[in-house]
Amino acid sequence: MKISILIPVVFAVTTATTVAKSKTFYADIQVTDIEPTRDFIWERANQNTPKYPIELARSGIRGCAVLSFNISDSGKTENVEVINSLPKKYLGKYSRKMLKKWKWVPAETVAETAPEKRTLRLDFCMGGESVEQAQKACKQQAKLTCG
Repeated sequence: MKISILIPVVFAVTTATTVAKSKTFYADIQVTDIEPTRDFIWERANQNTPKYPIELARSGIRGCAVLSFNISDSGKTENVEVINSLPKKYLGKYSRKMLKKWKWVPAETVAETAPEKRTLRLDFCMGGESVEQAQKACKQQAKLTCG
């Protein structure tokens, strides 16, 4: 009887200790269109801010990546090429993987769809005491040269 009461208490203390040790990371990803900058044929189906890769957040990795890609006439991301990234080893790989999953829909102003060549920049930012501070840091970082 005593053992069955002790197990939940030990579990509760262990869980509380683990939660107390975890740190909150505030992160943001800024998406900037480089080419074209307007009159798009396609736009992202999901306009929400992309999710910061958990592996990068845990490692404290931040930086930027510039990618070139095609959007097919059916709205599929193709031929993703990393033009530049800082740090090179990590952000290029994660950015390419992330971009390949994006779905595209025709822009509202377009009467007829066609393939489109695009270049964009992704800024991965972390820090501050809130999401708003991370977003502000990301907007400042996006003004700097990527590479």
